[in-house]
Amino acid sequence: MTSQGLRASPEGIRAAKTALTDKTWSQHKLAIALGITRQPVSKFFAGESVSRSCFVQICQQLGLSWQKVAGLPENVAFEVTTKTQIKGTDLDTLVREVRQKRQEKIQDQCNTLQMLDISQTVQLMDIYTNTNVLEEIVSLQWQEISDLLKDLKSESDFNQLGGYNRQKRLPGLEAVLRHSKLMVLGKPGSGKTIFLQYLAIECNKGDFQPNRIATFIRMKEFAEDVKNDSEFNLLNYIIQDFLNCGVAKESTKTLLTEGKLLILLDGLDEVPAEKAEQLTIEIRRLTQTFYKNKFVISCRIAAQKYRFQGFTEVELEDFDQGQIEFFAKNWFVGVALKSKEDGEAIGNLFINQLHLPENQHIRELAVTPLLLHLICLVFQVKNQFPVNPAKLYEQALNILLFRWDEVRGIKRDRVAYNLTLASKKKLIFQLAAITFEQKKYFFEQENILQLIADYLEPIQNLNSDATQCQLDNEAVLKAIEVQNGLLVERARGIYSFSHLTFQEYFTARKIVESYQDYDCNNLVNHITERHWRQVFLLTVTMLPNANEILHLMKQKIDLLLADDEKLQYFLTWLHQKSSSVSSSYKAAGIRAFYLICVERSSCICSRHNAFVYASGYDLECALVGNITFNAELVLDEFLFSTVACIHDLDLAFEYTLNDTLDHAYALVIAFDKAIEVVVDLKFKQVLQKLKKQLPKIDSNPEQFRDWWKAKSKIWGEQLRDMLIKHRHIGYDWQFNEQQKELLQKYYNGNKLLVDCLNIAADVTPIVRHEIEETLLLAIADIEKLRNSSNIR
Repeated sequence: MTSQGLRASPEGIRAAKTALTDKTWSQHKLAIALGITRQPVSKFFAGESVSRSCFVQICQQLGLSWQKVAGLPENVAFEVTTKTQIKGTDLDTLVREVRQKRQEKIQDQCNTLQMLDISQTVQLMDIYTNTNVLEEIVSLQWQEISDLLKDLKSESDFNQLGGYNRQKRLPGLEAVLRHSKLMVLGKPGSGKTIFLQYLAIECNKGDFQPNRIATFIRMKEFAEDVKNDSEFNLLNYIIQDFLNCGVAKESTKTLLTEGKLLILLDGLDEVPAEKAEQLTIEIRRLTQTFYKNKFVISCRIAAQKYRFQGFTEVELEDFDQGQIEFFAKNWFVGVALKSKEDGEAIGNLFINQLHLPENQHIRELAVTPLLLHLICLVFQVKNQFPVNPAKLYEQALNILLFRWDEVRGIKRDRVAYNLTLASKKKLIFQLAAITFEQKKYFFEQENILQLIADYLEPIQNLNSDATQCQLDNEAVLKAIEVQNGLLVERARGIYSFSHLTFQEYFTARKIVESYQDYDCNNLVNHITERHWRQVFLLTVTMLPNANEILHLMKQKIDLLLADDEKLQYFLTWLHQKSSSVSSSYKAAGIRAFYLICVERSSCICSRHNAFVYASGYDLECALVGNITFNAELVLDEFLFSTVACIHDLDLAFEYTLNDTLDHAYALVIAFDKAIEVVVDLKFKQVLQKLKKQLPKIDSNPEQFRDWWKAKSKIWGEQLRDMLIKHRHIGYDWQFNEQQKELLQKYYNGNKLLVDCLNIAADVTPIVRHEIEETLLLAIADIEKLRNSSNIR
């Protein structure tokens, strides 16, 4: 039976001519695109009868509904069914038979993974982690930069920006069940392909969509397999795929017509640009003609050029903490090929170390499955994370820039000016350094385009058309976003780097690569700014020699307190007290110990804003380590704790009696420990006498409270006098707010300097000794030390 011809209505012809004009095509060019002669095209526009199949192809090529062009109801379907209707029971039997025939093919296609830098294949189900999606595409939301900053309460929130926190998560499988046509969008390495392979495997087993048959098509392979435009036909491709499994052509058409296929189209973004439009038309044709089937298409989120009618778009969500742990524990068994017992033990060690404060920046990258795989690869070498994370970040950069596409044989379109890999890296480093210097985590599209234009200007043709230059700048931005995933659109027209860690690393790379012409003072001037900490650490690890920058850091830190006489006197006391302690520890470490003791006992800073960075390591710990084996330091720590408890107890009286008693008990405990470890008999007797003046807390709490209100001030002054006399501690420094803030910056700066000193790639022993010897000293004491030694 031949299909009856169709003719365009007058309204349809007008719509078709408008669409042809919009595409700037002639009828001849349309015929070439369709792979047919010009005659049926001419008949179509003349309103004459054209074969049904040709009519539908012309309309779809123009992006029009063939039913509307023909003046027919929208529910009229294209005739592809077999001559006779198949009964329901027969159809169920056919589905089972065809699934059985395709069982091995789907297993071969989808049950294994070839993971980056892993020589053997990995079983999908050994590593697969359940995926969640967001029903609202983050980059399409209308938000201001102020909205994003409001969500950025800490660096750990950076990956959850752009509406992530406000959206309800939906399991990926549930999204596929809800929508017959689904577009799954995601960043590079977010797990799109693995998700579609998982759907195919589950359907193949009959555990998911048991009444359908899975067909998995890699868009890149489809585009490669067709030899010419006439073979660029998804329907024929599916029919041939089924024929290879022993399924007759008519059976495949029947299954398609009855909606019995789960059609998974993977990697729409991986098709070369010259074939993208043709492929889009093919997908439209297939999904509109065989609309009863379930379709899932995957594509990189920034590569989304076309929207398909009837498709719901969702975005793959980054891994949360639970998913990271699940993936990592499976990785060390299924990928590293450890025994179940050993793999789980290493996985637990990995998770424990990942949670350490100093690994927060590595943890930030772990939300992306591809980068989490890289982190696991690095960890398994020594069962620990690298001391120098810059090498890990460089590997991550190379993976996103070229290796991930390279190992899969994907060739992306060259961006404007045919930027080399080195040029693209330099551009990214410059974008990061400028925006980070401006304290911008987020930037408007026009701002980032201007920065790209500034970088490209020296290599632009001076005679280039201004409009073309703008287009080229946008092409470069889109390439960095689509191809590499290093920039992401957090909201409409608002961009950021995909990870804050990358922005910090790229900034450090820019400093290192331009170091010969770089004024190190530009970096050192940021030494008191917390968000520059990681840039300092990364910079010193990548410099071939960090002597100069470490010296400048030391000078900048010393100058912070140089103009304040009281703070200089405090540092002099710190030096004198530390020098009186008999200890094998570094002198700077002892000074750091007493500095933090004063902070805790004098409440120089609030309990929630102490002298430590987010790394969680105190300066004295970095320099001294465990002080429990030094009797003098242990005693002084208990005495300082006693002084701190007095201050806390005074504040507690503003609250309930229970709060007061809790602090009173803490005071007694600290005092008892001090008395227990003191060696000097006379000093011990003085402390015991002061202890006896304290009323018993348990016998009469009200009496203790009354006594404290009446006599604690005198009692505390007596204690301080004894501490000054016997231990040269306990002074009430009475720093003002400005001095407290300066001391906090001073402490944090020294902590950063010590961390840089310990992690720097190359520091000469002389420089290391000079810095350590003069840490936490007053300017006058530094000069004395320099005059009496070889220190510069």
